[in-house]
Amino acid sequence: MTVFLRAHDISLDLPLDLQRAGADGAGFKSALGGSVRRYARVLSQIDFAAHEGDRIAVMGLNGAGKTTLLRVLNGAFPPSRGSVERHGSVQSLLNSMLGFSEYASVAENILLRGTAMGLRRRQLEAVASDILEFAGLRDRASYRLHTLSAGQRTRLGFAISTAVQPDILLMDEWIGTGDAAFIERARDRMLGRFHNSRIVVLASHGTDLQKRLCNKALVLDQGRMRHFGDIDQGMAIYREIVAGASAELRAQAVAQDPLLFGDTRGLIERISVRGRTVEVEGWAIGEHGREVEVLRVELDGLSQVLERFDRVGRDDVLRAMGKRAGRFGFRFTVDHEHAIDAGGIAARLRVSAGRNVGQLSLPLGMAPGGVVEAA
Repeated sequence: MTVFLRAHDISLDLPLDLQRAGADGAGFKSALGGSVRRYARVLSQIDFAAHEGDRIAVMGLNGAGKTTLLRVLNGAFPPSRGSVERHGSVQSLLNSMLGFSEYASVAENILLRGTAMGLRRRQLEAVASDILEFAGLRDRASYRLHTLSAGQRTRLGFAISTAVQPDILLMDEWIGTGDAAFIERARDRMLGRFHNSRIVVLASHGTDLQKRLCNKALVLDQGRMRHFGDIDQGMAIYREIVAGASAELRAQAVAQDPLLFGDTRGLIERISVRGRTVEVEGWAIGEHGREVEVLRVELDGLSQVLERFDRVGRDDVLRAMGKRAGRFGFRFTVDHEHAIDAGGIAARLRVSAGRNVGQLSLPLGMAPGGVVEAA
């Protein structure tokens, strides 16, 4: 049997129920004003085909539509436009708690959760014993779900979700919670299910994991597909998207994937404000101990990329980093269109550093004892 997964020009609109504003726009009258339904387009122009052997990494910032796309692919959300073709059994690892009932027994919840996954009762009855054994809950089959601890529920949900080997596996996240012994067994099973599936779509915030396991990338940017194909090219495009995002979104992306842009380090040591001008001094050392080539400055609506700035030799940085040579200090001046308020500027000013605009670090922190001057 030939297994494939195809998305034909998918778009998805989801409803938003907004409170109707009253005459004063707020308050008690507004609360009685009823609601208005609007639709927001969360996915658009998604078009790709996956064949046997494909391991597809879905990449994108928070809110880009990764999980929503998986829900469209597994049939939970019918597309507003376009269609999905699936040939082969499909299994989704999106929410292992979906379909549980608090007051049903563990054994009954195996049937409930399994049915929510699309499995047949005969399949579930055949694997029920293995599920209880893997979850370590054989002696609690008759217990009601609400009597289990959070860890026991996690084990049960995972055991049910991975009980049957599918042809097409849709995964939102890799296993990462639970006690150490369970995590080891869960990862072994996850790898088994991953490698034995004929097609896998993996949405994860860890590009290192995706690079090791996947051969293709699907990159989403605000619900649109920016790339489908080569994994290295996809990762480069994803880095560009992260580098061009707001400081908050970049911080979220790097916090979830610390090695996304390597191990650039540095500090801001002096900020000097004079009217509409700010001068900044500090140091930064890039990935593999190299000098940084680009700085990005963000302040009160200003966003500027600097490829030319003063490079300063810093013996103290060389000694601290065990380097023999290199100019890792920097100094630059930028002008704002308005007068700059020096109050709280250390928190408002964000300086990122890297080898290029597609590999910028998180904003550098302020050095302990750093100086802020205002003329």
